[in-house]
Amino acid sequence: MAVPGHTRLAHRGAVYYHRATTPTDIRDSYPKTAEVFSLRTKDYAEALRLVRLAAVEVDGRFQAHRRKIALERAASLMT
Repeated sequence: MAVPGHTRLAHRGAVYYHRATTPTDIRDSYPKTAEVFSLRTKDYAEALRLVRLAAVEVDGRFQAHRRKIALERAASLMT
């Protein structure tokens, strides 16, 4: 269930989770429809801190995937 106030923070029972839907520009090639994982905390303040760190990490994964796609496209144009 989503937590109001932060788009990527969710909880199941008492435990908080990070949840980010895969961006539409990479949805067809990215292996997951969403990045969902436990923050391993029941404390709301700690979850807010951890979800911010997780968001940076996940955004980095999305960006790395975009770079990979761009390199593959460039390589296919050269051949």
